[in-house]
Amino acid sequence: MNLSVAALIATYRRPAELQRLLHSLAQGGRELAAVIVVDNAGDEELRALVRAAFPGAHYVNPGVNLGCGGGLRRAEEYALQLSGVNLTHLLILDDDAVLPPGTLAALAQAMEEAHADLAYPLVIDGHGRVGWLPGVSRRASGMCRLGAVTPEEFRARFGSEPRDFHWAQGICLLVARRAVEQRGPHRDDFWVRGEDLEFSLRLTAHGRGILVPAVTVQHLPPPENSGVSREAEYWKHCAMLQNIAYVGFRLPHGHRIAWTVAGALRLFFKAWSWRALGDAGRALWRGAILGEPAGTGLGLTFRTRSAVLRASS
Repeated sequence: MNLSVAALIATYRRPAELQRLLHSLAQGGRELAAVIVVDNAGDEELRALVRAAFPGAHYVNPGVNLGCGGGLRRAEEYALQLSGVNLTHLLILDDDAVLPPGTLAALAQAMEEAHADLAYPLVIDGHGRVGWLPGVSRRASGMCRLGAVTPEEFRARFGSEPRDFHWAQGICLLVARRAVEQRGPHRDDFWVRGEDLEFSLRLTAHGRGILVPAVTVQHLPPPENSGVSREAEYWKHCAMLQNIAYVGFRLPHGHRIAWTVAGALRLFFKAWSWRALGDAGRALWRGAILGEPAGTGLGLTFRTRSAVLRASS
């Protein structure tokens, strides 16, 4: 298999996490042909960090915060226009992921054997516990009710063979280049959260996505400690609820996850209590009825309210 991969990262003011990710990529094999970092904060110090951590990496400053979906779209467009590099795959990465050596080759091999367009590894947290599972096609598998287990316990229960999924997070997602060229890059109008959901649902509507339990990747997000961070998290959660409603009820390829809106509401109220009922209603109205993802719309949107928070902090 002739494997040539471009790693694509959209980041915003997380230099420590990005540096850790780039160091892990530098330990990988020759199949990594390019690394493209879109810096939504446009920080010159980060430019230097990127080039020191991964010599030869492409640093892109869009001049404005495009959000995660917009940043990944810019990276995808950049990758597909690279000259002198015959890319076979694109690797979508969160900036707080950590990849062990051999990850790309193992995911690509599993994709080739399964005739799949997307591959997602088993993702673990800092304690070595499995989390962030994709939406596996067979819900009866029991994965959705899985407690805190190690990768070994997961494989003992469910096996190491790939499982089909409808959607996956963007923590570490290997995608065949032809799939992106045929079905399009990430959308840039989701603002935060949900762009990975829409992207993977769109690609699996016409192709196959697989969870590869034999491959393990770490996801190590920074802790959220301050009061400002909690308020910002609230607006992001509102946006996520709006985006799920939009994808589930307004997009043909998203109808497969419409049933998850009820569960998303339960999690929203569990996190923020019933005092957030008004914003939950606004999220459902804007997403399902008005047909707006969270990165669009006029007036007092969640994005606007979050911008006011950042300006006052």
